[in-house]
Amino acid sequence: MDNPNNAITFGDLVGKLGAVRIECAKCGRSGQYRLAVLIGKYGRGKKLFTWVNALTADCQRKIAKSANDPCEAHCPDLP
Repeated sequence: MDNPNNAITFGDLVGKLGAVRIECAKCGRSGQYRLAVLIGKYGRGKKLFTWVNALTADCQRKIAKSANDPCEAHCPDLP
């Protein structure tokens, strides 16, 4: 990762993943997004966690901001 805060960017995933998967066991959210399309739309420097947060902004758990029942959306192919 070539960025100062060590956040994963779309550019970091080139050659490692062809698509980025999002899943949440709590709400059943799941989706797959082609990395080339994401880079074309947002650029190689877009931080993955920023994109996931924007993508899941409509999550009722996230909106409620409950520490007891948080949103668990994540990218299962990443550590």
